[in-house]
Amino acid sequence: MPEFLKPYIAKVKEIWSKLDLVRKIILGAILAVIVTSLVLVGTLSSDKGKVVLYQGLEPKDFAAVTAKLQELGLPFSTSGTHTIFVPADKKDAILMALAQENLIPQGIPGWELFDLDKWSETQFEKDIKKQRAIMGALSRTLATLKSVESAQVNIAFPPEELFEDKSEPVTAAVLLQFAPGYESLTRKEIEGIVTLVARSVPGLKKENVSVAGPDGQILNDFDNEIDKAKWELKEVTEKLKIQERERIKLLTDIRKSLEYSYGEGIYGDRFDIVRLDLKLRWDKEQIERHEVEPVVMVPDDPRTPYSERVVKDSLEVSSKTVTEEFEGHGFTPEGPAGTEPNIPPGYKDRDYQKARYTKKEDIRNNEFNKTHRIITKQPWEIERVNLSVILDGKWERVGERADGEGYERRYIPVSDEEIQKVTDLLKKAIGFDVARGDMISVRHLQKDRSKQFEAEDAELRRQKQLRRLLLGALLALLFLALASLLYQAIKKEIERRRRLREEELAAQQQMMREAALRAIEEEGVEVELSLEERARREMLENAINLAKERPEDVAHLIRTWLAEE
Repeated sequence: MPEFLKPYIAKVKEIWSKLDLVRKIILGAILAVIVTSLVLVGTLSSDKGKVVLYQGLEPKDFAAVTAKLQELGLPFSTSGTHTIFVPADKKDAILMALAQENLIPQGIPGWELFDLDKWSETQFEKDIKKQRAIMGALSRTLATLKSVESAQVNIAFPPEELFEDKSEPVTAAVLLQFAPGYESLTRKEIEGIVTLVARSVPGLKKENVSVAGPDGQILNDFDNEIDKAKWELKEVTEKLKIQERERIKLLTDIRKSLEYSYGEGIYGDRFDIVRLDLKLRWDKEQIERHEVEPVVMVPDDPRTPYSERVVKDSLEVSSKTVTEEFEGHGFTPEGPAGTEPNIPPGYKDRDYQKARYTKKEDIRNNEFNKTHRIITKQPWEIERVNLSVILDGKWERVGERADGEGYERRYIPVSDEEIQKVTDLLKKAIGFDVARGDMISVRHLQKDRSKQFEAEDAELRRQKQLRRLLLGALLALLFLALASLLYQAIKKEIERRRRLREEELAAQQQMMREAALRAIEEEGVEVELSLEERARREMLENAINLAKERPEDVAHLIRTWLAEE
């Protein structure tokens, strides 16, 4: 034992001696499992030269192949009852030996189709072999699922087109047989199968993969029931839309017909369509008719007022005439030779008298003019129409009431003759058909217009009140205008008189001052003037001087004053 291992061994022994019995047993079991696993891994890894000869065999084929391999003394090993392994270097020889014995299993071919190559093989054959190999490999792969007993995959590769818009997509169909104990697959399992198939085939999309169960039901059509319900609901909705559209169209035609006579005047709403019920029948009908008509020999000329049409009941297409004539003695067989005939004596003499026979047959085959028609009605037609209309009479205004608070009115009812005319008009408008079960009702019913009359009377009162208010306002404005003019005239007169009085006082004061000044000058006495008198004197002297120097400006100023006054 090497010296460097002794410390480790001693340490392991020390640890082992410290363990109790239970821990020693557990540790020993763990070491035994590890050693066993290493031995198995070494044993399996040492057998590197074996490959799969067949996989997924049926029990019958598995038993026949293994029995023949044992009989031929060829090496092989098995896994369960469906897989056979053979040495890789002897696989071809084993295949040839089994082929000579006609023991190639009729199972699902896979990629082993390419194990044997032919020098005369064409590209078309290689493409077919590739398609078979892909389908076989997918079928084997799906069969390994625990919920699938067997699977069949069909893939369609469309031919390549020069233009992409003309090329068809790659499609695949998968048929599954459930394993015992499984009635169906979960949605997750079905989606996994679709993904597996789509990713195994180049150019295949998930939406082009169909997975069917044993009964042929599409499993990956998850929205089938929902889509069906949606389609039924959509179909009902569209039918109701069409029915309502036809009802509104018919209602519009009826309303236009009635508005011509009952939509004018003061009270134009003299009619009301109480109810219009239109029911459509959506049953599809196909009528097949066989009609026999006479054969037209000469057609009618539409340009003439008379008919040149010549017809025959039928045309002769073939005939047969048979004529047979016989004249001579008759002959009646009398029985075997040597025996007396069983003919009475009287008839025997007559039988050999001269006889004459004539047959004439005349057969003529005529052909009739037949017409075979298959008529498919439209998807919908009117089944029944129910219409109810009420008519109101006329209201006429004959004047205003004595109190002036409203109108006096007179009512004229609808006559029976008018109701009948309206009924006939509406029957033509709706295409009335008694056999179809249509019903129409037109009645006279006086409409309550009390609110409308009250509104009209209120409007009349409002208009009268408004006219009175306008008249009062106009008089008030006229009075205010006259008062304003009088006030302006009085004001101007007062102002004129005040100005005249001021001018008169100013002139008197001016004359008094001038007289005083002249007196003072004559006496030579100096009088001391007040500041106001002095300023006024200077203003007067300045005005006199300005008038002398610029008389035109002074005259213009005086004219301006006079114009303002």
